[in-house]
Amino acid sequence: MRKTLINFSLITMLFSGLEAYAQNLTTSNNDSIVKIEKPDLTIGKDQKVEVNFYGFIRNDIFADSRQNIGAGENVVMLYPKDRQLDANGQDINATGKFHMLSVISRAGVNLKGPEIMGAKSSGILEGEFFGATEGGINEFRLRHAYIMLDWEKTQLGVGQYWHPFVVLEALPNVVNYGTGAPVYGLNRNPQIRLTHKFTDNVKVIAAIHSQRDFTPNTDPYRNGGPAAHLQLQYKSDKFVFGGGVQYESLKPKLASEGLKSTERAESFSATAYAKVITKPVTITATGYLMQNASTFVQLGGYVGYQLPGQVETYKPIDTESVWLDVQQNTKGKWALGAFAGAVYNRGVDNPVEGAVATSYGVTTNWGALSATQGGRTVNYLYKVAPRLDFTPNKALKLRLELERSSARWADATNKAIGYDNKFLATNYRFHLTTTYSF
Repeated sequence: MRKTLINFSLITMLFSGLEAYAQNLTTSNNDSIVKIEKPDLTIGKDQKVEVNFYGFIRNDIFADSRQNIGAGENVVMLYPKDRQLDANGQDINATGKFHMLSVISRAGVNLKGPEIMGAKSSGILEGEFFGATEGGINEFRLRHAYIMLDWEKTQLGVGQYWHPFVVLEALPNVVNYGTGAPVYGLNRNPQIRLTHKFTDNVKVIAAIHSQRDFTPNTDPYRNGGPAAHLQLQYKSDKFVFGGGVQYESLKPKLASEGLKSTERAESFSATAYAKVITKPVTITATGYLMQNASTFVQLGGYVGYQLPGQVETYKPIDTESVWLDVQQNTKGKWALGAFAGAVYNRGVDNPVEGAVATSYGVTTNWGALSATQGGRTVNYLYKVAPRLDFTPNKALKLRLELERSSARWADATNKAIGYDNKFLATNYRFHLTTTYSF
């Protein structure tokens, strides 16, 4: 009892000392000293912002049968690497890998605020330790920073959030953090989005957006101006269906060959998706017809054609992709699921003959796509991934996924696809995750 009283006295003295120190700081005449104040989330009289913290701690354990191209020290596995033969004809890349990471662990806050201009206000601020494009793994990066104003039938969103092609109502349920990329179209964007409900089941989405995280170079987007998106969706308790289109116009270079350039890389993309919810399973499917699909971590990008004494001109690479996801609906602790899909690099229509061809985009930077003579490129990739989930309670979930990914490599042409010296590279991944949510 005496020990408890002593500890309580020490704690009281400590807090008293901190309070006195804080008062000294706030009354100091030294402007370089930061004032310590109590956090106040009050905007006005009886108008407060409600803050709810959320997130999870996640650990990934994964083993691969082959060297591969990926992100975040390959926690996101994208393409099995092309063969690389040594002097004895042995494939150097036919070597397995093993790794453990916790960088996907995440923290965020949901905000609910006062009524503004007749609309309910809210926001989301979220980050993780995956790292950024220019940074390294383990670094904290921004995922979402998004403000929403909700009227009765209309919502205005401003900030960084999922691209409208990432339809939260129709997602694959894969274990891999890439959500099925490069088959799945994955992206987050700084954007302005307007959503309007015509009925309880039908809504339209219109957005303009730029690019930040899913490109090796933001200059073409900043010099080119925003992209435009339009989408229509139907949603009920048992069925989701929708489709969207996007137009984008980039300005890759201000000058080439010493000449000012007005050339742009224009692209048009479309998607259609559907989800059916039945008592035993949920079935989700999506198809894409894309241009400059490297923006979505898919096969693609655009090709620049350089003729002597002329500015470089650009043409988009066409990409097709389709995927299907099946998830068991169960009230028990165990659930089965599977993902399957394929992405096809269809190349460039009518390439400029006699020009030096150079491909651009994050897929090129990773080494999976080329239009340059002597390079190698991926014509297509398919992925099959069955999975098993174990959820002993709401906080803890264990997930196991066995994934096969196969990529067809070939010698690159100026169309960014290949016809000769083909090789099918295949990787098998064993992936186990443990997630503790809060």
